[in-house]
Amino acid sequence: MIFRTFLKMGIEVLQLGGQSWQSNAWPIEHWKSNPGRWRLYTNGIDEFLNKELSAQTFGSSVNKFLLLLEIANFEAWGIGVAFTGPEGYVSYKPKTRELWSVGQLNWLEIQNLTAKQQLGAFRNAAVAAIERTSRAARKPKDFNALTFADAVSNALDRAKVSTLSRAANSKGKT
Repeated sequence: MIFRTFLKMGIEVLQLGGQSWQSNAWPIEHWKSNPGRWRLYTNGIDEFLNKELSAQTFGSSVNKFLLLLEIANFEAWGIGVAFTGPEGYVSYKPKTRELWSVGQLNWLEIQNLTAKQQLGAFRNAAVAAIERTSRAARKPKDFNALTFADAVSNALDRAKVSTLSRAANSKGKT
């Protein structure tokens, strides 16, 4: 099973270490006056989960799961404007054996959390997105969503935030 995360964030979401590449949207004064940051490196989480889940199988109809993770102040954006809304979105692509599902994190609730607390919120959003696939109208027939959700939850419970950072995942890579 391959696990991937696609981030879709509101412009209000500031990423740890992102001052230089997010500076087009916000001047340095904004960075100083808003202490909240998204502290996780989702590519590191994906690599960790792929190592943890590589030996497990959850059915033959799905070999890739894509978590479409939306992080925003949803109240400011409004429902359905730029984000999917609380009911989420699930899509199964049988030809490529991919399963896509939306998970959401409210920026107002997570912006000042520690990295470990944000990882817990990420875990909850991922598990909810995975469990939602079992209730979708068009779903894979032999995919065990609940077992997959448990495996992801257990793996993320064991994860150490220090190994999921951008710095830890860029060592030795060019």
